[in-house]
Amino acid sequence: MYAFMHSNTDELERKALKVWMRGVIASQHMSAYEWASKAKISQSTITRFLSGASEYIPSSRTVAKLVAIAGSEPRTSSTQGEARTLEVLNTEGNRVRYVNVHGIEGKLLAMELQQPSGYGAAGINKGDTIIIQEDAKLKDEDVLMFECDDGFLIGQVMGKYIVHKSPVYTENRKLADVSVVGKVVQSIKNF
Repeated sequence: MYAFMHSNTDELERKALKVWMRGVIASQHMSAYEWASKAKISQSTITRFLSGASEYIPSSRTVAKLVAIAGSEPRTSSTQGEARTLEVLNTEGNRVRYVNVHGIEGKLLAMELQQPSGYGAAGINKGDTIIIQEDAKLKDEDVLMFECDDGFLIGQVMGKYIVHKSPVYTENRKLADVSVVGKVVQSIKNF
C-alpha cells in the first residue's frame, strides 16, 4: 500500500509518482484515459495530477488501482530505501571523496580501486568506486573484494575458490588464503 498523504507529501515523492505515471503511459502505449478506464477511476485523476496545475495528488487507494493495472509501482523514497553518504577510501584508508548510495542496507564500505581489479572482463576496473557490504554472508557466485599479496582485488566465489575475470590475474585463489573485505554490491564508474 502506498501512503501518499495530501498534506505532507514532499516534492520528491510527487516527482517520483509523476515520473512513474508518465513512464507507464509511454512504455505501455496507453493513454491516460485508457489507464483510468481500466483502473475504474476518473480520467481527470491522472491528467489533473500530471498537468501540475494544482496541488492535487492521487490518494493511496487510487495509486493502488493504477499499480494493479500497470504491473509496476512508483519508486518513492519509501520504496527506494534510505540514501546514505559514504566516505570513499583509497587502499591506505585515506578519504578520497564522498558518494551517495540508495537502498543498500548493512555495514557498508566504499573503496576506490587503484590497480587492475582482477575483474576487468566483467566491467569492474581501476578507478571505479566499489561499494562493499562487509557483513554479508558470502555464497557461491557472489562477487567479493579481498586483500592479498597483490593488493585489493575483486573476484567471484566458486566453492572454496575465488575466480578472476581478468587477463592480469589468471590463477584461482583459495578463499581461505585471503582476507575477505566483503560482498561487492555496487560498482560506480569514475569517468
